[in-house]
Amino acid sequence: MNIPVEVKPDFIERVARRGDPVGAVEELIWNGLDADAEEISVEIESNDLDGIDSITITDTGHGIPADSVHPAFSGMGGSWKKNAKGTNNRGRQLHGRHGYGRFRVLALGSTASWVTVANWPTARTHTTVRFSDGASVFDLEGSRLTEEEPGTTVRVVGDAPRKNRLLSERVRFELTSRFAAYLSKYPDIKISWRGQQLDPSEVIYRQDEYALDLDDAGTAAARDMTSAGPVLRIVEWSTKPQKRELLICDDQGVHRLTLSTGIQAPDFNFTAYILWHRLRNLSEYDSLDGEFEIDDTPLGRVVKAARDQMRIHFRMRESERTKEQVERWIQEGVYPYSGLPGSDVEVAERATFDDVAVFLSHHFKGGKQARRTQLVLLSEALRRQPTSISKVLEDLFSLSVAQKEQIERLVSRASLGNIVAANAQTVDRVDFLALLRNLLYEPEAKWELRERDQLHRMLEKELWIFGDEFSSAVSETGLTEALERHLAILEGTAPRRNSRRPVRRADGRSGRLDLMLSGVTGADKNKRHLIVELKRPSLTLTEKELAQLRSYAFTVVSDDRYKHDEKTRWDFWLIGNTIDEALEWQIKGSGLPPNCVQDDGRVGLWVFRWGQILDMCEERVRKTQERLNYASSVALAAEYAERVHADANVIPLLPPA
Repeated sequence: MNIPVEVKPDFIERVARRGDPVGAVEELIWNGLDADAEEISVEIESNDLDGIDSITITDTGHGIPADSVHPAFSGMGGSWKKNAKGTNNRGRQLHGRHGYGRFRVLALGSTASWVTVANWPTARTHTTVRFSDGASVFDLEGSRLTEEEPGTTVRVVGDAPRKNRLLSERVRFELTSRFAAYLSKYPDIKISWRGQQLDPSEVIYRQDEYALDLDDAGTAAARDMTSAGPVLRIVEWSTKPQKRELLICDDQGVHRLTLSTGIQAPDFNFTAYILWHRLRNLSEYDSLDGEFEIDDTPLGRVVKAARDQMRIHFRMRESERTKEQVERWIQEGVYPYSGLPGSDVEVAERATFDDVAVFLSHHFKGGKQARRTQLVLLSEALRRQPTSISKVLEDLFSLSVAQKEQIERLVSRASLGNIVAANAQTVDRVDFLALLRNLLYEPEAKWELRERDQLHRMLEKELWIFGDEFSSAVSETGLTEALERHLAILEGTAPRRNSRRPVRRADGRSGRLDLMLSGVTGADKNKRHLIVELKRPSLTLTEKELAQLRSYAFTVVSDDRYKHDEKTRWDFWLIGNTIDEALEWQIKGSGLPPNCVQDDGRVGLWVFRWGQILDMCEERVRKTQERLNYASSVALAAEYAERVHADANVIPLLPPA
């Protein structure tokens, strides 16, 4: 006894996919292409209420012969297309496989009719088939002879929940993107939507292809484009699509199913295609199993490789687009920067500005002067408030949530973090220089400032004053400890604490160094030590202070344990507010660079006024300070002293704010 299979309404409901009228139109177009149609047109009849009365899809394919109509409409599955190598006449790649795509008409209306004309062995037949919502049978009205040209016309009328979406102007573009790969393969085919031909070349801005080679991790790698592996095609459109999609296609460009792109590429209008001969037997119903979203499955690895390559592609495109737009701004004279960046900080700042400005470029309105003003405002906002830039821009422009998130992503890159840190560092340095000038030169402060527990204590935290190359320092250390420290650096060991042999000056006395800084310089990474002898601002430097410094230097070069080291550079600085005439005469008569008293290539002795040191430091921060348009004050210097140097207790020495 045979048990017939009965099709229930809930199954028809599932395959109809009523919420996707565009997909239903696409399915009916594919049916025409599978019938070797060269021309397919879709027309819509509207009513007085701006709704849709009917949708008609006409193709010039070979139609359905009279003796094939019954099996074509009565079966569920078992489509002849599943085992066919191609279309009947032209051998083109087939789309349909499952044998129930005809139920998609229910997404377009409640009643559908198929009028098909086909060649029969000795004549040409005209056949009409009808189907209504709620039924599980198709009505065959019979066949008659005709002289009409072969082809099929599907007309759908009646209600469908979302069919009015077809009135949107974007539907033509959506269909163009779905058929772009196929039309590129078969350019003689003509598909028209409401009287307008689908022509991908009209809306394609750019097209790139990448061969996907699947390694064990499923990532994309280089592969010969002539081999039979999967290919990723990325089509960027000149107009914005309804949504961005990753279309799974066979090698002929026949669309099998649709996935999300799965990547973030804001402000790029694109559709991505995976083309591969192994995808020929798939359909949209295969996506229900979710295999494409599981990385350790064969199909999942293909999708993962494609998404990885898309991320690489759009990072490259972001860079290209930024360069192109910046060049246009430069040519227009609206770009807020001139010349080349002068520092790593400026390089990072410009790179971040370029990324954010290009992302917001369509928000810049008005003439040349207005756009320049907007770009200048953006550059200033990035300089002054980089971490809160999205809030600043929200006040200037109407930004979507996605746009604000993208801006936050752009400005959170490491390069901008460097800008924030560098700007904060510059402000701190400007404030400290202002603090130091007040303490050294204000009449009351210069007499009250103490060397060891105030001046030394602050400078221990501000080693940059003597050069950014110094990475470590010790304060108020004896000669023995200092030279043991140097020996440890040479030998790569910890300083020895026991069994020391004391290091003595030539007169037999011990010595204490105010500051000993250590670092490496140059391409050869040579070691350098800087010994700084600080004197209170009220003291005038004389030959007596220089003699003390010279005795320290002599002790270093003459000690048996260290004098063999010819690669380490030792510099000794004597720093004070004023220098007496005798010492000034000796410095100028040395014949050495300014401020240098003695230099044998290994050891150098230098005498500086504090004013010279501060001038050199201010020159180092000048460019960044000017860019920030920042000026310190007594109040700001006092605030910095309280925040960083509270242990030195110097605020009472400052003049009133």
